[in-house]
Amino acid sequence: MKSEHRMVLAIVLATAFFILWYTVLNPNKEVARQETAVQQQAPASVQASTAAPTSVSSEAPAPSPAQMAEDDPQTAIEVRTWKISNDLIEAEFTNDGGVATSWKMKKYNATIDKNSPLIDLSSSASEVIPAFALSFVDADIFFPKNPRYEMISADDSHVSFRWRSAEIEILKTIELVKGTYQADVSIEMKNLTSRPIRLKPKMAWGSRYLPMKSGGFLGLGRQQPVEAMSPVYFMNGKAHRESDIAKLGLMKKETGSLLWSALEGRYFIASIIPRIQGEELSSESGVIKSADGSGAVASLWTSAVLPEKIIPAGDIGKSLFSTYAGPKDLELLKRVGVEMDKAIDYGWFTIIAIPIVYLLQFFHEIINNYGIAIIMLTIFVKLLLHPINAKSLKSMKEMQRVQPQLKELQKKFKDDKQRLNQETMALFKAHKVNPMGGCLPMLAQFPIYIALYKVLWNSIELFRAPFFWFYKDLSAPDPYYIMPILLGLFMAAQQLLTPSASADPAQKKMMMIMPIMFCIFMLFLPVGLVLYILVNTVMSVTQQWLYNKGIRMRDLIRGKWQPAAS
Repeated sequence: MKSEHRMVLAIVLATAFFILWYTVLNPNKEVARQETAVQQQAPASVQASTAAPTSVSSEAPAPSPAQMAEDDPQTAIEVRTWKISNDLIEAEFTNDGGVATSWKMKKYNATIDKNSPLIDLSSSASEVIPAFALSFVDADIFFPKNPRYEMISADDSHVSFRWRSAEIEILKTIELVKGTYQADVSIEMKNLTSRPIRLKPKMAWGSRYLPMKSGGFLGLGRQQPVEAMSPVYFMNGKAHRESDIAKLGLMKKETGSLLWSALEGRYFIASIIPRIQGEELSSESGVIKSADGSGAVASLWTSAVLPEKIIPAGDIGKSLFSTYAGPKDLELLKRVGVEMDKAIDYGWFTIIAIPIVYLLQFFHEIINNYGIAIIMLTIFVKLLLHPINAKSLKSMKEMQRVQPQLKELQKKFKDDKQRLNQETMALFKAHKVNPMGGCLPMLAQFPIYIALYKVLWNSIELFRAPFFWFYKDLSAPDPYYIMPILLGLFMAAQQLLTPSASADPAQKKMMMIMPIMFCIFMLFLPVGLVLYILVNTVMSVTQQWLYNKGIRMRDLIRGKWQPAAS
């Protein structure tokens, strides 16, 4: 492959990566598109809703909210709240609905300021379905939309509520699991009638809809708030993401072998786990429109619906749920089981990404600084791939040596393409040159680099993790653009060091544009990711310089700085 062809290929690949980021890899792009669609989707006449749609029996129409309030036999009970906690969670529950009004993670603050509020995965806003909200689908009994429970017991880690009507008595208990972000939920339903009753227990979790923060070149600077969530569920052996909020609608229902249903963000997840196996379960999720009648999305919700339960007269039925609401930490999610670790989306190269996660954690255990751990990880991967890189450099240099002969052939046989191809292949064979030798090794590394990118982009370990000096958060963009500018300079140096047979000034200018493009591109990426790309580029420049000087890596390791004998 001619040197100028390699230049064009490099530009095409780099530009393709830029476009791929903006259109596919960049999660902010999809959310930005959704926001526009959501704003244009519904007219003002769309009826606002403040609760998830719930199916009811065809035997009778659903009661109105006013009727629900009147018919709830426990509305006179005083509203109370109770705080429970464990090592990692601080939660507050109320008997008004038997739900969590807050679910705060003790290790994660809203900003880098340690005195800032803790991140809360629940909400007490009126247009949000609160966490642990219980309802019944296709029930032949009455159950109010917002039941006023009686708080019957509570301590530091659990709370129990009771709701009773003429038809049913419900005992709802939530208990935090020590040392985890999990809670166990028990629902006991006692049939107080003289007939069997039918119902499907449903537990929901809601979150405010948070639009992206605007700004940045080509929209790349648009940042998604940390608490922003979207529905995801694991059914029939696969994670399904409802990322297109504009198409989600008021309710979407899927039935199958459901393991969990959740709301997920980039770093955190709130999941509902039915504690039942081998049954047809449903995941329901949807949006709630603003009460102002504008049709704008106010919040999102997800839920898990259990199969129909028939409770004989006078008998007690029991349903169990669990929840995990916390960081998307690979090891913590694996401990939950039920394929909870699949909530982390590493893309096509998960099989490569998982070992990289453990390597990053291993280096962090050694140095206790994730910035330095990224540097160590980058060096490790670069050394691991050194034989491939060396082969690529060697092939490029061999191609460089035959460029004069190749140009002569092109002049000689410019009117005979077939003869030119034959003579070109003969030239390559005589000099033992593989025209694809410089490109194939680079393509072989592509899955590793994509996996590294996905790991660093999704890594909860980098969230609010300091590096040094003013780099207080490796998950945030570089506040002073130092690393992106350094990256642009080193990429320019790499272009100067890369051998080129072409003297065309236009081609050289095109190649020099790429560092500028990447510099702009990196301004808005997490500094931890930019750090990896910067260190990798510095090592590539160093490797190119050593190779140009004829200094072999094995000699360098031995302390020999002299060029190897040819």
